[in-house]
Amino acid sequence: MKSMKVIIMEMLALVFGLSGCRNTGKQAQQDWSAVLPVPSAARITMDKLPEVLRNVQAGRTEFDFTGICSNGTDCIYFMQENGKFYIDFEAMSKEQLPYLDSLKRFAGEHGYPVVETTYNNIPVDYDHLEFAPVLSLKVNADIDSIVKVGQQIEQDIFRNDSRTVYEIVP
Repeated sequence: MKSMKVIIMEMLALVFGLSGCRNTGKQAQQDWSAVLPVPSAARITMDKLPEVLRNVQAGRTEFDFTGICSNGTDCIYFMQENGKFYIDFEAMSKEQLPYLDSLKRFAGEHGYPVVETTYNNIPVDYDHLEFAPVLSLKVNADIDSIVKVGQQIEQDIFRNDSRTVYEIVP
């Protein structure tokens, strides 16, 4: 039987597909607005992330995790377990696959344990893997520390800066 987190992540994959978070622009676009209205995601810069995570931690959000994404490739998820946070990255598109190795190196350099898993989501534009791989960096950090790790990942791995605007996902 699937865990609630897996079911939620599968639903999010559908939402992301409709909202365009991982949209590479290479696929035919369907106008779902008349059929399924998709609300616009909140947009923040990294300095606003602590407040978003405080809301997650306090249970004032629909899910017990949140993510940030600026361009469809740099999507990282701040997962919560027992009041501490860790970071997940799911490679839904082939453009995201090389970042798995970069994130493994990053985790190794910083001493973060890594777990390779999947949410059983079907990749968007590659088929050599049945399910999209997920890399989970088990940072086990408080809000301030996980924000620093997220910011470092966004800067070092994805080349974003403090002015980058992210959509909050889900």
